[in-house]
Amino acid sequence: MAYKKEELPLVMGQKVTITVRGEVFSVLVRGWRKGQYIILDLPRVGVEDFRIAPQTGIQLHYTKEGLFVNFKSTSILSFVQAITLLIIEYPRTFDTHNLRKNERFKANIPIRYFYEEDGQRVEGFGIIRDVSSSGILFTHTKQLAKDNRLTLDFDIPHCGNVQGQVAEIRNLRKNPKSETSPFVTGLKWRDISPATEASITKFVQSRLADRRNDPR
Repeated sequence: MAYKKEELPLVMGQKVTITVRGEVFSVLVRGWRKGQYIILDLPRVGVEDFRIAPQTGIQLHYTKEGLFVNFKSTSILSFVQAITLLIIEYPRTFDTHNLRKNERFKANIPIRYFYEEDGQRVEGFGIIRDVSSSGILFTHTKQLAKDNRLTLDFDIPHCGNVQGQVAEIRNLRKNPKSETSPFVTGLKWRDISPATEASITKFVQSRLADRRNDPR
C-alpha cells in the first residue's frame, strides 16, 4: 500500500538496507527533510568509500516496530570529506507490510529434526516449503504424531543458521502427490530464540523486497 510522502516512518539512527548497482549495504539514517531528501551514511567496501554518482537508482528497505518499509529513490549527492554521507531523494510513495500478519513465504530449505520417543532419540529429514514469523510448513518421509515436539536445525541461505529451535506440531496431513515426501506438517515456534527470530525476519524481509522489486 502506498502512503503520502509525509507519513514515511523514519527514525534518526535507523538501520536500513540499500541496494545500489546490484550491491547491498547496511547503513544508518542521519537525517531528512520531509518531501525533499534523506541523509544516509555513504556505504563502504572494505576501507574504500563506495562512490555513487548523482541520479543513481537506489532501492531501500527496513523494518520498524514490525512494519516492513520499502521504496525506490535516486541519489542526489555523495559527500566524501572528513564525514562521508549519501543524500537521496525523499520518496513520493512507499510500500509497507505488517510482518506480524504471519504471511507465509514459499521456501525450499532442507531441514533436520529430532524428537524423543520412549527414551529414544528419533531423527528425520525434510524440506521446508513455506516460512512465516510464527512457524513453518515442511514435507518429510517419516510419519509424525501430534504430541511430538521437534527440535530443528536448518540453514537459511544468506540469512543465518537455525539450530536447536523447538517447535510444536499444529497440523498433520498426507501429501498424495509425492512418493518421496508423503507427509506435510505445520509447526509453530516454541520459545523462539533471538537467533531464530533474526534469521526468519531477515528471510521474510528479503522475500518482501524481492516481491516489491519484481516488475508485474
